[in-house]
Amino acid sequence: MTDERIIIGALLGAADIGSGPTTEQNRVIASLAKGYLGLDLDVSTVAPIKPAELAAAVDDDDRHRVIDLLILVEFCRHPIDPAQADRVEAFVDALGGEDLALVARDVQTGHRENVMADWARFGEGTPKIAELPDEQVVSELRSLGTCPEGSLGRGLYDFYIGLGIPFPGEPDGGAVSLAHHDFTHVVTGYGTTPPDELALQAMLTASANFDHHFSGLVASLALFEAAAFEIDGFVGKEGVLDRPGAADELADAFRRGSACTGDFTTIDVMARRNDSLEAIRAEFGVIPVPLLVA
Repeated sequence: MTDERIIIGALLGAADIGSGPTTEQNRVIASLAKGYLGLDLDVSTVAPIKPAELAAAVDDDDRHRVIDLLILVEFCRHPIDPAQADRVEAFVDALGGEDLALVARDVQTGHRENVMADWARFGEGTPKIAELPDEQVVSELRSLGTCPEGSLGRGLYDFYIGLGIPFPGEPDGGAVSLAHHDFTHVVTGYGTTPPDELALQAMLTASANFDHHFSGLVASLALFEAAAFEIDGFVGKEGVLDRPGAADELADAFRRGSACTGDFTTIDVMARRNDSLEAIRAEFGVIPVPLLVA
């Protein structure tokens, strides 16, 4: 495992362009140090390191995690600066390269027309629930209201009823593929605010040991940090992680994801609709959502 102080030094080094890391970048890095990595330190006392130093210190099994965190910090600079993309890519290249860095570059350099194409290339496969015909998905989702109280299925049904929104596949309800995304809200306990959406994707990424789901976090960052992603029904925003508490929530989400014992997105929701939600959380090591995101 890579010395986590080295990771903080790398994040500071990756943001060290112009007059140095922005206020938001410093806040996010400090939150990651304390809330995710569990380090008791003042990040202002940590010396930034260079790409070659990072490459010499990173454990090969930890490469994806470090790359993902570097790209995260890249998204937190506003206004966008092409030099930021150059700087992060120098770190990523030193670690062996990562195609998802291209998405961040397209955002940072203003080539927003390429972001959707990038997402299409790097997005992960269609979840099982979306393989059904749209009409069947709607019918199946509506039927979840008959599931037992406290079950996974009833939790998903109540998610839509509580928000007062149409079910996926219905008019104004969005694509049926959203149903699988919404089930992850139910399992994790995160709401639907922009900081919650970012936290959810961070938790999913960490729960899969940073080997999967980072494309989802990149999409959320492009939507909520850079206002560069277009999804029907979602309005792009900028600098969400600069909101009070948002960086701490994100860091804690990485912590919660790292505590998971498996990737719960692999669940066949419909097959397990009657299973206890708490039992599923226990099965995958999903610890309770803390009060700071309640």
